[in-house]
Amino acid sequence: MLKKFSGLLRTFFGGKQEPFEARSVLIKEQEYLLRGITDDDIKELIALEKDVYQGEVPWTRSAFLAEIHSPVPHLYICMTHREELVAFIGSRIMGNDAHITNVAVKRAFQGSGLGSFLIDEVERFAIMKSCITLSLEVRMGNINAQRLYRRIGFEGRKVRRNYYTENNEDALEMIKHLEGPK
Repeated sequence: MLKKFSGLLRTFFGGKQEPFEARSVLIKEQEYLLRGITDDDIKELIALEKDVYQGEVPWTRSAFLAEIHSPVPHLYICMTHREELVAFIGSRIMGNDAHITNVAVKRAFQGSGLGSFLIDEVERFAIMKSCITLSLEVRMGNINAQRLYRRIGFEGRKVRRNYYTENNEDALEMIKHLEGPK
């Protein structure tokens, strides 16, 4: 009970995104810059969404701004390759759960390990914040993403009917139980 209560307190009084120290990372012999997302990135985030979602834009400029400036503890990071934004992930802490709100990898970079790497970063953040679970929703039709999530330890929890408002597609809610500091 105490863990649950402290998680709720952290949710409401925990504050903004902590500073994220940018660093260079090597994934499959390619160098990327991993850094925190800023307001200046939003135009590129929306362009990346259009690439990933065949022209659709699930998140608007105002949705991104609300998330990256939220008082709830959160982490929004991106990866660039040769100064091009190629992937991003967002998460927020809700109680003892770190919820992945959005993750996208430019189609030309999919299958290169960027999605897994970003989820690992969020998992480290979640453990640092004493979370016991990591959760997300994924489109029922996105079998490749579901396969990735299962491979890295997520389990299907339940189907959320008509979750995606633009086309009433169902979502699969997935959860991963965290083990603590490694």
